[in-house]
Amino acid sequence: MSTTDNPVVIGVVDKQPTALLVAVAEARLRGVPLRVVHSTWVATQAGDVYRGLDASEAVRAAGRELLDDARRLVEHEAPDLVADYELTSTPAEMVLQEAASDAAVIVVGSDDVPWYDRILRTRIAGHLAMHAPCPVVVVPELSYPGRHDGDVVVTIDGDTAAEGPLGFAFDEASRREASLHVLHVTRVGAPVERAGRERDDVERALADWRERFPDVLVLATFRHDEVEDAILRATEQSALVVMGRPHRHAVPFAASRSAAARVLRHAHCPVAVVPPR
Repeated sequence: MSTTDNPVVIGVVDKQPTALLVAVAEARLRGVPLRVVHSTWVATQAGDVYRGLDASEAVRAAGRELLDDARRLVEHEAPDLVADYELTSTPAEMVLQEAASDAAVIVVGSDDVPWYDRILRTRIAGHLAMHAPCPVVVVPELSYPGRHDGDVVVTIDGDTAAEGPLGFAFDEASRREASLHVLHVTRVGAPVERAGRERDDVERALADWRERFPDVLVLATFRHDEVEDAILRATEQSALVVMGRPHRHAVPFAASRSAAARVLRHAHCPVAVVPPR
């Protein structure tokens, strides 16, 4: 049962039905409405490249058809779910950033798209994951829906705050009636004393969350590894992986060294990026 009516919001583009299915499932878990948004802004700009071709109406018509397809899928999967559908010419990044201010969760497809789409669309998932005030679930577009009945995994490392991700992960595991695997990763070569301090901090934090969610079975693993590799392996066997947003003093999100950036591009299951509390 939800304690808030804040909706799950999804930004839809072509050929990303898996993201829509994840958003539907999340809204049903929370007992909140679903808001489906499609922006024609990028497609309209692309149409302007072709001289003498007024593509605006065709783009809007394609957008309406896309939302109609989304509506049919939602009504098939969850006929009782309250859902709104919005077609806008405002850039998707701006619409979703504004929607995040009162959303329970934002759901988007991953940015692992062909180069020509990447140039036109910009990296919406990466931007939202780094800046949105609510959790952002980034969904890889699979040829078939991934596991929805597996464990929830929350990853903790020295570059992210733990409180927000732990709270979100415990709540998700409780709603799904799933086990929670807490994966703490210390980078290879880090001082031994640092790993010990971080382990103690995690254990203290877990004790508090276990009291709040006594129904959740928790397994904690502490590992020396490359953070990105450990998280990507976790996505192969999980229903959802939760990770914290990198601290501002950490490596910039868009840099290739960022764990978040690499994970969002190559994950095998939905990944929730959660801001600090």
